[in-house]
Amino acid sequence: MGFNLHLLLGSGTGKMPVPQKFVPHKLVPHKFKLTVGWASCPPLKSWLQILQLFSFHKLWGFWSIALITLTLTITVFLRLHSPPTTAAQKPRILAFTALQRRGSEVRNSLFAVNATNSARRELAPNIDVSYTLVWSPKGDRLAFVSGDTDIYTVNADGSGLTKQFAGEFCKAANFKIAWFSNSQKLVFARSCDGFTSDSPGSQSLYTSDISGIQGTKLVRDWEVGGEPPKTEISSAFYLSPDGEEVAFVKDQNIYKMNADGSGMTKLTQSPGEYTSGGSELVWSGDRTKIAFWFGTYPQQQIYTINADGTNLKNLTNNPQNQVYNVKLFWSPDSSRIAYYQGKAGDLSGEKQDICAIDINRGTAQNLTQKPQNYDTLSWSPDGKLIAFAAGDFNQQKLYTINADGDKLNQLAPRLELSGISELAWSSDSQQIAFTFNESQGDKSNLYAINHDGSGLTKLTNDKDLNASSPLWQPQ
Repeated sequence: MGFNLHLLLGSGTGKMPVPQKFVPHKLVPHKFKLTVGWASCPPLKSWLQILQLFSFHKLWGFWSIALITLTLTITVFLRLHSPPTTAAQKPRILAFTALQRRGSEVRNSLFAVNATNSARRELAPNIDVSYTLVWSPKGDRLAFVSGDTDIYTVNADGSGLTKQFAGEFCKAANFKIAWFSNSQKLVFARSCDGFTSDSPGSQSLYTSDISGIQGTKLVRDWEVGGEPPKTEISSAFYLSPDGEEVAFVKDQNIYKMNADGSGMTKLTQSPGEYTSGGSELVWSGDRTKIAFWFGTYPQQQIYTINADGTNLKNLTNNPQNQVYNVKLFWSPDSSRIAYYQGKAGDLSGEKQDICAIDINRGTAQNLTQKPQNYDTLSWSPDGKLIAFAAGDFNQQKLYTINADGDKLNQLAPRLELSGISELAWSSDSQQIAFTFNESQGDKSNLYAINHDGSGLTKLTNDKDLNASSPLWQPQ
């Protein structure tokens, strides 16, 4: 079985054949008959002519689409199977203060250092810097306290130094600072003791618009303590991580309010000791919960409460519980709380362990299982490791441990560490900065080390008498 097909062929010159108008009664030259089947097959030259015609004449659209499709397929394949392209990593910048002697003057100065090569620059020349430093969420600015009275901001490159608040001297001044998430606004709390045992101190709350449009505003100024004691407020202001809210104790209950003073809400319904023994109200990183010790020091229990006042929970629920160090540390994902757990009867802190409790399951785990003096606990930002100092204060050692309690790792074993005072993780969890007092002499030095113990780098020099307040720039 077959059929007849008339094909219009060119003259074989190698050029594209020019289409001719079809005339039924007048066929163009080079006509041949193609019969489907093996019996009748045109010669090779005819096949080439057929392919030439179909490729260039009849099916050029088809082959164009096929070529484009093939190109896209190859491109996608190469992208999927090629190693990802990574942007050049920003250098890790560390801010810190260093007490230095400059002629006849001794001043605490603010520096930023590249932790890979120790090159550093001074950010606030001629200003005596206190120990409270806070990076903005974007990492473009630092807020810091000067002289226990004033607050400044400065850009990461040292430009734009601006005084945001000028305060008067007060006894035992203490500042807490938090940035709003847009890095354009600060909230800060200032506490002052009374000048005499009979006179009250104060707790003041401020907001400051860094753009300078609205400036700095006083939100609240409450008296605390004195004789007879003032009852307006009985604790410091505890700022949420994003600066949007503050928590405090008033009339023996926990309250919260917005940073602008609005929306004051009573969270607990039973009067009690919510900040006994110097304990604090500690916001979770996601701002949904507040953790605190409740009860009379040192027999206290760990509680959490939702930021809307619901779901008050006793997490430890152990009448024999006893603490020496009342610090609480939320994990970065806000699912666990680490704390120091003391042995009954130990009021020296020499028989502590580091524990972590799952707030959803209510289960606690002893991570260290070796009672001794622990200090400066700090979660890595990825939540995988906990760094801490252990041992007698005059001969401490630096460790990391996995968050599940295994793989204890000592860092910097060759250093004769004494009195490790501060630890700070880089935002990518790759490095730890720490300060410690030299075993010989009265200096305090700043070092950085990789989380696996490699890359130990000294970041201070002979001019630095005392280094403190290490704080990594967010990346």
